[in-house]
Amino acid sequence: MLLVNRKIEDIGEAKNFISGTLKDLPNPFLMKDMKKAVDRIIRAIETQESIYIYGDYDVDGVTATSNFLNFFKELGVTVGFHIPHRLREGYGLHTEALKEIHKKGGKVVITADCGISNVKEAIAASELGIDLIITDHHIVPPQLPDAHAVLNPLRKDSDFPDLYLAGVGVAFNLMIALRQSLRERGYFNTRKEPNLRNYLDLVALGTVADMVPLKGSNHILVKEGLKILSTQRRAGVKALIEVSNIQKETIGTYEVAFQLAPRLNAGGRLSTAEIGVKLLTTQDSLTALELAQKLDSENSKRRFLQEETLGQALQMIEKNKLEHTKSFVLSSPLWHPGVIGIVASKLIEKYYRPTCLIAEQEGVGKGSCRSIEGFHLLDALKECSTYFSTFGGHKAAAGFSIPLQNISLFRDHFERVVSQKLTDSDFIPKIKVDMEITLKDIQGGLLEEIEKCAPFGMSCPEPLFISHDFKVQRAHVVGQKHLKLSLEGSDRYHEAIGFHMSDLLQDASKIKGIVYSPSWNEWQGKQSIQLKLKNVLF
Repeated sequence: MLLVNRKIEDIGEAKNFISGTLKDLPNPFLMKDMKKAVDRIIRAIETQESIYIYGDYDVDGVTATSNFLNFFKELGVTVGFHIPHRLREGYGLHTEALKEIHKKGGKVVITADCGISNVKEAIAASELGIDLIITDHHIVPPQLPDAHAVLNPLRKDSDFPDLYLAGVGVAFNLMIALRQSLRERGYFNTRKEPNLRNYLDLVALGTVADMVPLKGSNHILVKEGLKILSTQRRAGVKALIEVSNIQKETIGTYEVAFQLAPRLNAGGRLSTAEIGVKLLTTQDSLTALELAQKLDSENSKRRFLQEETLGQALQMIEKNKLEHTKSFVLSSPLWHPGVIGIVASKLIEKYYRPTCLIAEQEGVGKGSCRSIEGFHLLDALKECSTYFSTFGGHKAAAGFSIPLQNISLFRDHFERVVSQKLTDSDFIPKIKVDMEITLKDIQGGLLEEIEKCAPFGMSCPEPLFISHDFKVQRAHVVGQKHLKLSLEGSDRYHEAIGFHMSDLLQDASKIKGIVYSPSWNEWQGKQSIQLKLKNVLF
């Protein structure tokens, strides 16, 4: 039932989902232009041409860039790298940066999680004499960049079966193909061959952080990558886990998404993503700890800015009586572009409607948008494109640059688009429950069956159950914000925790039903079953 609810109905696909291994990954050469990319890189290695990695500043881009750098180092090849500054340069390839790479002697530039939309910049690279190899996973535009090779599983002319790899996943496939070709050429007759399994910790980090569907290759890569991540072999990973104060021996998708990734992301949001790359490529434990502490400090600043921005946004909504609008388009010169996307997501959690936040800076607004189920954000922005200087994204998240004088016009137009495309029922969040069970059904065997389907994430959510056969024997608040319930059924007793649900304390005795996910809880060396509440019914 769990697999069927996740649209995994084919027997072969189900078997691969539960017991798939790295041997079940597709042939990377099925990806269009893979051979062209591999051949050009090998020629650069053989002729000692200078290679540069050009990455994105989010976790996906940082992990992809770091994996490339570590991989080439193992090959005995020194490569440079560049990651654009979020505020000064912005997303994607930039001609000025390519010119700087050219001045330093760069002949081959390999992108990591960016480049698919940079048509003009690809022309500039060619004019500079740079062979550009694009590895990206974002939506393919009508016109492909004229690069030496364009690796993107979403290309319509690609035979690669898994369309929704993260950027770090595309980069990893290039590494697989490159190692295979070098092996065939005898490159490893005189040097040690890289063990690509050791790179899976960063593949898992980037894949989970970028919220791509955890199915097919992604499920295998994350499942195997979490095993490597838990061993903490990499100095940077060990330091990041230490500053995150993670006590668990086994790292899961929750720890990656809510503890490790935000810290790794903080550098790119507030200062420079190069801190993250240096962290994940250093072999020195003391240096790693210093860098991890710096990222932890940046993450604390990010949380402060985020809470401050959220408070100001909530005040705007209340002051302007926007609670009954179909969308939010809010702007302020006080906001930092690095946190507005997170705040937009927080507003959706509270109000559940398409939301755009704009940070006003020097006559230009930097916008970040998040959507709800059933509303294709990028398509909506296309209908409003006349107001933007630049824009891009996908159905769930997007961004844009806009002249300040166009913000009010965009706000009105966006509201009309949302009103036309959505009905009242679309603004009611829907929780998809796998099945109704009793408290008696919640035993170790059930959790063992659930664990066979792990890891969980985008398009493969944690199983959710609903139960009614209980009474709330006790309710109290833990950690100031979290509701803890003691539930008693006919012959079963369970503890349930509702994160950020403390406001329900007074009415806890009236709870008649719960929606939850069961999991193991480890405390002082003891293991017990705990129900993680997602919703309650009165």
